[in-house]
Amino acid sequence: MGAVRFRRDRGGMNRRIVILGNGSTGTLAANRLRRHFDDDVRIVVVDRDDHRDPEVELLVAIGVMGPHALLPPEDRRLRAGIDFRCAEIGAVDPARQEVCLGDGTTLGYDVLVVATGARPGVPVSGTAPNVFTVGAVGAVGAPVAEGPQAHAAVERLVAAVSGYLLRTESGSLAG
Repeated sequence: MGAVRFRRDRGGMNRRIVILGNGSTGTLAANRLRRHFDDDVRIVVVDRDDHRDPEVELLVAIGVMGPHALLPPEDRRLRAGIDFRCAEIGAVDPARQEVCLGDGTTLGYDVLVVATGARPGVPVSGTAPNVFTVGAVGAVGAPVAEGPQAHAAVERLVAAVSGYLLRTESGSLAG
């Protein structure tokens, strides 16, 4: 199946998906969404940690280890075409479709995916049909088990996001 394409909106902008959380489920979600959607959909992952080890970076810099040591484990690598922002998440405003980062900048989105796992909840004011949560079960925020459960949850997420964007594309959602 080919990638899903969308018209650019009236301002000529791409559709935007922001994913909060760069753990294994957030990375899996970002990579599956990137594979599912054409480049007309911009995907940005935000996490306060960039998962690089400063000691390994030093060992590479002085030549003790090769550059391959800087690569994160396979399950933490983002595909080409996915942007990464290392920042604290300040708050989410679904009414304005914005994520406010700890440094004061904001990221606009058409779809927001919250994949912060067992971390404390992201401050989201209100609810919206374009905000999806993946990687947590129940109110306690227990992470989804690795493997088939995580993959199944992400496949449901991809279907839900695709359905939402297709409905907005056809104008069947009030926005």
